[in-house]
Amino acid sequence: MRGLRAARRKAQARPLKDRELCNGPSKLCQALDIPRTFDRRDLAADPQVWLEVATGDDPGSTGPRVKRQEEEVVEEEVAVVAAARVGIESHGEWAKKPFRFYLLGNPCVSVGNREAERRTLEVTGGHSE
Repeated sequence: MRGLRAARRKAQARPLKDRELCNGPSKLCQALDIPRTFDRRDLAADPQVWLEVATGDDPGSTGPRVKRQEEEVVEEEVAVVAAARVGIESHGEWAKKPFRFYLLGNPCVSVGNREAERRTLEVTGGHSE
């Protein structure tokens, strides 16, 4: 992934930190090799697109965290922030819709939304991880 990002980056661009490799829609699509033909796909109805729940067993997984303690499986809750998307201010009413989601406190989030994070903490009772 780092090699792909480096190949597409301009020579003068600064090197990306690990946490910056996938912190935006374009970077994520490049890292996962998702082609532009997938633009505007309906995640709820398109049979060629699906989402899977991470088990927590995969390296780097941020899905529901699972800790195995001998035979017992313990899941930790994570707080998901719903906020307005970044950089689409010119798109009228859609610019303010909460269509951007991220894990509260995750260091890979490029731009946090303090107001949305405050609302998330209120709803979760102060639970952030």
